[in-house]
Order: sequence, then structure tokens, then C-alpha cells
Amino acid sequence: MAEVIVDRKLPLQASEEHNEYLHHDAFRPVDKEITATDLSSIGDIPKDIDGVYIRNGHNPVYQPKSGRYHWFDGDGMVHATTFADGKATFRNRMVMTTGLAAEMEAGRGLYPGLRDGFEAEEGLKNSSGTDVVLHNGEFKTLFSRCGQPYRLAADDFRTLGPDDFKGSWERGISAHSKVDERTGELIFFNYSFNSEPFMEYGVIDKDNRVSSVTAIDLPGPRLPHDSWVTENYTVLHDLPLYWDSALLALGKKKLKFDRDLASRFGVIPRHGSGGDIRWFECEPTYMLHTVNAWEDGDEIVAFGFKQLTPIPKIPRETPSARVQNYFLSFQFNQPRLTEYRFNLRTGKASERIVDEQCLEMPNINARYLGIRNRYAYNTMAAEIPYFLMSGIQKFDLQNRREVDRYELPKGKYMGQPVFSPRVGGKDEDDGYLISYVSEANHAEIYIWQAQTLGDGPIARIPLPQRIPGGSHAYWGNGSDIREAQMRQTANSH
Repeated sequence: MAEVIVDRKLPLQASEEHNEYLHHDAFRPVDKEITATDLSSIGDIPKDIDGVYIRNGHNPVYQPKSGRYHWFDGDGMVHATTFADGKATFRNRMVMTTGLAAEMEAGRGLYPGLRDGFEAEEGLKNSSGTDVVLHNGEFKTLFSRCGQPYRLAADDFRTLGPDDFKGSWERGISAHSKVDERTGELIFFNYSFNSEPFMEYGVIDKDNRVSSVTAIDLPGPRLPHDSWVTENYTVLHDLPLYWDSALLALGKKKLKFDRDLASRFGVIPRHGSGGDIRWFECEPTYMLHTVNAWEDGDEIVAFGFKQLTPIPKIPRETPSARVQNYFLSFQFNQPRLTEYRFNLRTGKASERIVDEQCLEMPNINARYLGIRNRYAYNTMAAEIPYFLMSGIQKFDLQNRREVDRYELPKGKYMGQPVFSPRVGGKDEDDGYLISYVSEANHAEIYIWQAQTLGDGPIARIPLPQRIPGGSHAYWGNGSDIREAQMRQTANSH
């Protein structure tokens, strides 16, 4: 029988009429942090799962000063499950950012929100609720607006504070910074639309210090969200979706998608300088999330989800609080899995859509990040207009075809799954897919065998608290956590 401890009650105050991200059962915030040990399961939890499944997301506590809430304003909350010896322990914890701590002390919201326009940008709270990675033996939560990451302890997920990388970098890093598990490096970019440089690119070493950083020359401010990495290169994005520059000069914000402007992808050596970058032009699009990339002779092969309609058409009568649903729904953005090729010898680029289905939020076996891999685990966009998914597709990148899928029962939704390598496994897909699955007021953890995904979950773990829809997830290998902690202990003596 699971033991559940309520660690903290949260004084939820955020509210806005018509805002489903505050009131819909799939998203409304939870009001307590808990620890649940010795969780029961339907089907045995495999004993060769060793590590942490952690998902970040937005759990708003206080009202933005304007009273208008955008989902990305919500305070970061991680939902983390530790697996060892066939047992699972669940914890959810607020990311105690500087902003949230100040609001808790004041007992009210102190910051503007994303829907408050240009004047809010300088005063936005870093919610640190977008993504999470494991680096240097700690989890790090990341913010979509390139804020400073926050460090979380790998055992109980308490917030250790903002990360300045031992004093070597005090500015922000991209929400989708990449961890190369083979080298221990963290690869990042930073962007600004207020001042030059509009982009910076760098690498943090395995001991958490900047090993290289450089400015990237862009023609103006942009809104890049992701990148690709290979063994020797990083591919940065300059896409024609950005804030209208004429309005920015007037202190106003409006997104513009310029179909007459090419998408540019900049290939830079991993530790290179801005002068080394080579730009490749492709069809205009926007891309939220990439899958993987690798070097193939003279070419870099890269897979990601290009959007067919980066700015969706919004019905005129849509209430203000629901406008964000269109921008946060893959059903409206229409992402398509696309293969890009950048030839470093000829300077030519090519692209082709390899799957016409509406999918996104991918995951791979992270040991293969930046090298040739075969399988991607993409999630199916749910029909309702929110950031929710309805199943998993297993896609063969080498043969450009779907090889398996699992669709959730009607009424159940999931977020991004993670791939957990089986302890002792040899093949790329020898492991498990793990995800939180919710319906109304109930949540479970689903575990699938990655090699037989379509057979359905081999284990389901009911949770004592529902889980709101969230953003991105990560799998932290137990062996990686222990190795980094041993290295830190040795270095401290």
C-alpha cells in the first residue's frame, strides 16, 4: 500500500474566465506537493529500469498583475518518479525560482504576463517551467524565454538555486539546450530581441563550466526554439517567424510570419566561433521541436517537425483567454516530420516531408543524440485544442516509415514520453517508454516495452494525485547520476 505524505499546500490564486489552462480538468493546477512511496502497479514494474522520469510543466500559483494568464506564465512544477529494483517513488515539486519565492513572501502576484505586450518583456518572471535535463548529476529546469536555469537535487528534486555555471555564465540559456550523454557537455544558445547580439551560442563542459561561447550574427531579432547537434556540429535556426520589427520600434509586439523569407539553418562547429558558421536556406516555416541529427559523409542529416501553418487563423469571436489555444495546439500549427540535408561540401540544402500525420513532442534513446539512430518516438496530437497528445508512434528514421503505434483509450491524454534504456540492453530500442497519462481527476504512469509498443503498456502505476498537462520530459539514468555525484565528491577532496 502506497504511503503518501503532503509536503506542502500551495495557495492557488490564479483565475480567469474562459481560460482552460486554469480551469479545464486536463490543465488546472494542483494545490499540493506530495511524496508517494512504494506505489502499487497493475502489472509488474520491470526491475531493469534504473533512474528518474521527470516532467516539467506550468502550475500557476499567483495571478499575473494584469489578471490575464498565458500558459507559459505558470510557475514551473516537476513531476518526478524514481525507479529502482522494481519499485517507484513519486514526488512533485515547485521550482522555487527567485520570482516565485518573492511572490510567496508577498502573498500575491508581482509580475506581468506574456499577454501584457512588449512592456512586460523586461519584467517577466522566469518560471523555469518549459523543459528539464540532467547535467553534472543535477536536474536543470529551463525557461522558454532563455532564462537562467534552476538546479534541482537528483534525489528529492528540491531547488538548489539558479545556475550560473560556477560563475562562468550568468545569462540565460535556451529551453531546449542539449545534453550529450557521451561527453557530458551541455550545448545551448541564447537569444534577445532587445539588443545585439541577437543570438549567442555556447557549450558547458561536464564539470559545469563554459568551455566556449560566441556571438551569432543575425539580420534582426528572432524567436528560435530548438536546434540540432551532431558529434562535431550544432545547427542553429533563423526562421521567418518573429516579432514585427516596425512595431517593436513602437514598443508593441505582434508575431509576423514572412513567407517570402527563407528559413535559415546555421551549421557551426561545436566549439566554433560565430565567424565559422555556414548558413543553408530552406522553405519558410517555423519549428518548435527537433528529433535528431547526424553526420553522413559530407552531409548533415536532420529530422524535425516543420509547421505548415505557423500562425493559425483565429475566429474573430474568440475570447481573449482562448486565443492562446490556437498557438498551443498542434492541430492548428500542423507540424510534419521533415528530413533536412545540409551538404558541407557543396553548400546545398534539401528537405522533404517524410510523414504526413500530425505528430510532435518526439523522444529518442538519448545515448544516440547527435549520431545516426533508427527510432523516434513521436506523439499524436489530440483533437481538442490544447497542448495534449493521444498516443505514441514509433518511426523508423532509416526507412522513413512508421513501424508501430499505441493509441490511448478515448478520454485519456499524455505528454512527451521518455525512453528508458533497459539496464544491460544492447540494441537502440531495447528499453521502455514511460509517460504520465491522465483523464479528468485521475493519473497513471504507463510503461511500454519499446520493442513491442503496439501491444500496450506492460505496467500501469496509479498515482494518488492528478497531473496537469505539461511541457517536456527527460529520462535521467541512475548510473549517470551516481557517476557524476562520485566525480563531484572526488573533486571536492
